[in-house]
Amino acid sequence: LALYLNRAPFGGTLEGVAAASWTLLGKSPAHLTHAEAALLVVLPQAPSRLRPDRHPERAQAARDKVLRRMLDQGQWSAQVVREALEEPVMLAPRDPPGLAPLLARRVSSERRDARITTTLDAALQRRIENLLPGWRAKLPPRTSLAVLVAEHDTMAVRAYVGSVDFNDDQRFGHVDMVRALRSPGSTLKPFLTGLALDAGLIHSESLLQDVPRQHSDYRPGNFATGFSGPVSVAEALARSLNLPAVQLIEAYGARRFSAELQQSGVGLAVPGDAPPSLAVILGGVGTRLEDLVAGYRAFAREGKVARPRWFDDSPLEVRQLMSPAAAWVVRETLLGRRASGQQLAMDAPAQAALAWKTGTSYGFRDAWAIGAGPRYLIGIWVGRPDGTPVAAQYGVASAAPLLFQIHDLLTHGGRGERSWHEPAPAGVSTRDICWPGGQPLPATHPDCRQSWRAWVIAGVVPPTLALTERPADAAQDVVFWTDDSGLRVAPDCHGAQRQTALLWPAALEPWLAQREHRELRLPSASQACPPPIDRHRLAPLRIVGVREGDGLRLPGARTGPLTLSLVSTGGEGRRWWFHNGARVAEFAADEALEQSFGAPGEQEISVVDEGGQVARVRFRVLAP
Repeated sequence: LALYLNRAPFGGTLEGVAAASWTLLGKSPAHLTHAEAALLVVLPQAPSRLRPDRHPERAQAARDKVLRRMLDQGQWSAQVVREALEEPVMLAPRDPPGLAPLLARRVSSERRDARITTTLDAALQRRIENLLPGWRAKLPPRTSLAVLVAEHDTMAVRAYVGSVDFNDDQRFGHVDMVRALRSPGSTLKPFLTGLALDAGLIHSESLLQDVPRQHSDYRPGNFATGFSGPVSVAEALARSLNLPAVQLIEAYGARRFSAELQQSGVGLAVPGDAPPSLAVILGGVGTRLEDLVAGYRAFAREGKVARPRWFDDSPLEVRQLMSPAAAWVVRETLLGRRASGQQLAMDAPAQAALAWKTGTSYGFRDAWAIGAGPRYLIGIWVGRPDGTPVAAQYGVASAAPLLFQIHDLLTHGGRGERSWHEPAPAGVSTRDICWPGGQPLPATHPDCRQSWRAWVIAGVVPPTLALTERPADAAQDVVFWTDDSGLRVAPDCHGAQRQTALLWPAALEPWLAQREHRELRLPSASQACPPPIDRHRLAPLRIVGVREGDGLRLPGARTGPLTLSLVSTGGEGRRWWFHNGARVAEFAADEALEQSFGAPGEQEISVVDEGGQVARVRFRVLAP
């Protein structure tokens, strides 16, 4: 009887009473009416000839024959049979149970119980799955997506979508992308910011350098075009700038960063088991969506990480990644807030009650969006499961809109809060600091070139990080001597007085106003008693061939694009050239860059030499 109930044919691929009951009638066998039970009894006799969707009269006649036999044999009462005979053959819409098929496959491999109960919210799971057909239509061919929603207090998973369509083989719908190892892009940057805050390397408004640079054979660039020059920690995180993140991990240590994430439970896989490098912070490792969701719990729950749970009886294993103070500062930054009360400029508009971050892996292979709200963590991944690139697929455009839609669904569905304001925990205070030094100074002090209000941890106000060990790459105190006329002189000159000035890092000068440049911050040299020559000071790096602010018109369509021949003067060693933030060439000092421009728009050309000096020029290409 058990074999019959589980294997009886009901037409097509339907086998067993339970499958037929759910598929044809939309209910469990436990809830069948007498008429429906009789229908399922008769169908295996001739599944094709008695198909109720194609031959309802035949199916009803055969069903009624079974009902009358039950009456004749005294199994059912006359009233039960009479009411069953009056019931028409009605089929349910074809919507068999299939919520969270990839989680179902996962939990059935973890537990062999006859009945498995998970933490999923069926109503929420169904609503999210009902969104997917619309998203599937927008996705490029062979592209899938994954969604994970968990309550961060218990890490109970409330929604689990492993693919956009389980039945779509062209999109590899059977591959669970919640568990897949992928490049996280920029989604690790908030962790580095929090850990660096705890280490006393930075505060929220520390000066970082968004400038072209090269580090041995590794030459990172920004995802967006161009460079911004001087930026704060908060601005760099909100705008997801790459170069400041590389500067920060260089100071913190890639191995240390990777080890601390691993120990807290955020899994990272380095290709080829190589030691972690600076590329870690830009996605040069592998991780999983469930790992990122576990890690982002730190920003909602006082710096504590915990794995997602899909069984109520699974233990909640919590590990401390960062201090509550550092986690709070990072969360406020991801909410678009800063200590001064000003709103941060972000990749997309700030979302009420959602601290979020996007990421894009190399070659547009993976688009991420991770968010933390007052109650829920939401993780989104979009990409091709086979790892092939998708043109113009990146976090803000591909994954963030779905993140915001699910956040709105949770908020307006009564499951989430519409605002999120928690007081700063113990250890967080605000201080007024100055650039370029990064430390408190009176606003009237000559070395306070820009004033900012910052969040600091445990009262520690660290100085500005140097880009390298070279003095010119740091916010540098320069010592010099002046005479009574205020001119720079040699220290043994008559009337020489020792003076100091705090100067901006030299690499930032192309982005600063002329009055902030080193040669204008220092007094002029005396002709009568000249100061000693700084043998370590090189001729300034300059770009020749186009001037700042020029407007250059494209030639006519028949003559091709506009081509400029650009050379650099000053500096030392080889040159690395960038166009709108992308590296385009590496040359010796005396070689020219031949750069073509085929369309109108704002342009930025920058060059960096072996000594770390940077030159930049901005101009506009005009239509013919």
